Order: sequence, then C-alpha cells, then structure tokens
Amino acid sequence: MSEGKVKASKVRIQQPPEGTTGLDGQFHVYTFDVFHKVFLPGRVFDNIERAVSYQRHEQERIYAEQEADPELFDLPFLSSDPELIARVERDPAYQQRLIRDLTSEARSRIRRR
Repeated sequence: MSEGKVKASKVRIQQPPEGTTGLDGQFHVYTFDVFHKVFLPGRVFDNIERAVSYQRHEQERIYAEQEADPELFDLPFLSSDPELIARVERDPAYQQRLIRDLTSEARSRIRRR
C-alpha cells in the first residue's frame, strides 16, 4: 500500500532563538502537553515529508487515545531545534514564546472544526 505524497509546504516549523548554534539540519517532532505545559521528546527525521507524516500520525493517535476537551489535547509539533527541551528549561522567554505560539495554534485548530 503506497501513501500519497505529504504536503509539507504548509507546515509550520518552530525555530530556535536567534543566534542559536548546534543546529543539525534535521526535523524534530516534539509533543507539547497542553494540560501540564511541558515539552516531551519525540523523534528526529532527515526530511520534512517523513516528519510531517509522523506528526500527523501522532496527532491522530493522540486524538483517539485522549479523552479531553479539544483545547487540552497534546500537540505534536515540528522544530529545527535539537536542544529544544533543554533550551526551554534554561530560557523562560523562549518557553513562553513557544507556549503562546502552540496554544494559539491549538485554538485556531478548534475553530476550524
């Protein structure tokens, strides 16, 4: 069974703060636990199509498993930052920016339903 090509052109990739070094050129799929406001580790991919495919699969799995209000679903997201979890713990401003971006993304997803 072959899958159709994933359209990755409209996917938003969270970028690390300006001046960040140590980027690996890969795509990282993390999960944001909206209820507890923590970032969970995910998987790393070499190309955007596979990362997007995994993100969508993970999102479907989460929706099927979690019984919560739509605004409280865990949210898988893409980032180019290999050290996102450590950086979030060190930099509260970066953490707040990510949380703001991801929660607003979740709210817009609810409105589209």
